[in-house]
Amino acid sequence: MNNAEKSADKIKVKKSIFKRLFVRVLVLFILAVIVSGTLNCIENIQRTRRFTRQLTESASKVATETFERSDINALLDNPDSEEYRKAVKTLRWICQTNHFEYMYIYIPNFDENKVTYVMTVADDDSENENVLKVRSAGAEVDHSLWDAEKEAWENPNLVTAYEYQNDSFGSFYTAFSAVQGKDGKPVALIGADYSLTQIYTEIIFYTAMRVLALLVVLAIVFLLVMLFVRKKMYNPILLIFEKIRGYFSDKADGTNTRKAFEPIKLGSDDEIQLLADYFNDMAHDVETYVEKNSALASEKAKNETELEVARRIQYGIIAREKNVVFADCFDVSARMESARQVGGDFYDCFALPDGRMCAVVGDVSGKGVAAAMFMAFAKTLIHEKMTENAEPDRAFEKINKELCSSNPEGMFVTAFAVIFDKNSDSFLYINAGHNKPVAVSNGKAEFLECKPCIMLGVFDDARYVVNSAEFGNGDIICLYTDGVNEATNADNEFFGNERLVSACQNAGQTAKGVCDGVYEALTDFTENAEQFDDITIVAIKNSKNRD
Repeated sequence: MNNAEKSADKIKVKKSIFKRLFVRVLVLFILAVIVSGTLNCIENIQRTRRFTRQLTESASKVATETFERSDINALLDNPDSEEYRKAVKTLRWICQTNHFEYMYIYIPNFDENKVTYVMTVADDDSENENVLKVRSAGAEVDHSLWDAEKEAWENPNLVTAYEYQNDSFGSFYTAFSAVQGKDGKPVALIGADYSLTQIYTEIIFYTAMRVLALLVVLAIVFLLVMLFVRKKMYNPILLIFEKIRGYFSDKADGTNTRKAFEPIKLGSDDEIQLLADYFNDMAHDVETYVEKNSALASEKAKNETELEVARRIQYGIIAREKNVVFADCFDVSARMESARQVGGDFYDCFALPDGRMCAVVGDVSGKGVAAAMFMAFAKTLIHEKMTENAEPDRAFEKINKELCSSNPEGMFVTAFAVIFDKNSDSFLYINAGHNKPVAVSNGKAEFLECKPCIMLGVFDDARYVVNSAEFGNGDIICLYTDGVNEATNADNEFFGNERLVSACQNAGQTAKGVCDGVYEALTDFTENAEQFDDITIVAIKNSKNRD
């Protein structure tokens, strides 16, 4: 027993293709043989019926021509004469030669539906002795004469035929022809009965024998073909299947992970071997892929760990959430969510040497580690220059020059910086290509109309303009990055500016209320949609006259 046969014994298939193929082909063979035998039988019966009709009519005609020279009435009156015996012998010879069941000469009485037999003979010897007695000369029998008999009587030169079935004798085919007297008028009818039941039985039996023989031959051929299919196709396929299942089972449960794969060699050099060769190539590719994937997984785990550390460091530099009060009159609330482990958004709030307070929100182009590194550099630089320079525009120009000179990847930063003075009811701001903030005053929220300057890190000779805006007691200014208004839900619909303004207006009249309100509205809008950009929100409230 070879490997393929052993594999076939091991594997239990719920729905075996081989078994289904075996059964269906066998059924098709049997149906084909039955249909072929049935059609052949029908054709033989039809051909035999045509032949029987011709034979019966021909024999009846011959008998009629033979007995036209005889005196029918004399034969009827002298059944013991030598001429009668010769006539009976002649009629029986015709009957036996053509294998008729019966032949008979009779005189019909159409008025009384009776017939008078002149003589009757049968093919079978015992039956012949019986009919000679029962249907002897002069025997009169009641008989409903058929149209074929009437037609033969009325047309002496015509041979008519009639097919009938009798419960006692079965199915018969009978030909009639008239015996004419010397005056040309019919004096008697000659009938010849041919048993269709017997011939049908013989045809069916002969066809059944042929079908049986054909079935035996086809069964032998079929078994040989199926044995060939099982040995050359089914068993090799099962062997391949067992190898595949065993290989991937070992991979799945972690056993034999270092065991070298043994290529499948059937030695057949056919399509099955080609299939095995494809699996061998696939297994080799899987081995290579697994090795590379293991290395990549290890490297990815290492990177994930490093990124998580970087994330913690970033949130150490920039708090994820922050709520502080400056100079006892400016409430600051901030929140940041990175799209990845680390991101490029940042914010900062710090006191300036002259007692003023500075808040800044920025967004570095790109995402991931590179953006995070550039962000840390930009945040530190902004804090440093804004602290060193009393004039914000001069500070931004220095920040821009240093970013341009230390920017090999061509990254840039958008930033919005605001400077608050507790002794003033307004604030100063610089917009370096950033989103317009939302100002909330007297319960009404709207965008702060401000003309943006160019982004930081693009051109080293860029100039930045300081602007001012009113900021009375109870007013709130909300700074944010584009990860807020450009956030999308599952239907790819943007959160947009209108929802942002509405969230600011409907939030609680505190810095934390605005910050949390915007974030909650954004979360409800996006639901479980993937976050594609960093989100940063900073809200500052003027609370000079606290209750």
